[in-house]
Amino acid sequence: MYNCKDSINLLLQFLDGEMSPEDTQHLREHLRGCSPCVDFLRTYRATPGLCKKALAAKMPKEVSDKLTEFLRSKIKSAS
Repeated sequence: MYNCKDSINLLLQFLDGEMSPEDTQHLREHLRGCSPCVDFLRTYRATPGLCKKALAAKMPKEVSDKLTEFLRSKIKSAS
């Protein structure tokens, strides 16, 4: 049976279906008894969708202008 560190390191393989049946069983056994790892798995699964949403959001022009001004001033002062 895996511990939390083992489980977290193997999640990508698990989600991609690239684990052996034996390793998959060990991970599932761990997840049945470990709510923190189940919570982590849920968050891990949700991350790509949340990133897509965040990247699709448009920054308001006022914020964009202020950010551009700020970055230009930092670049100018660093020169």
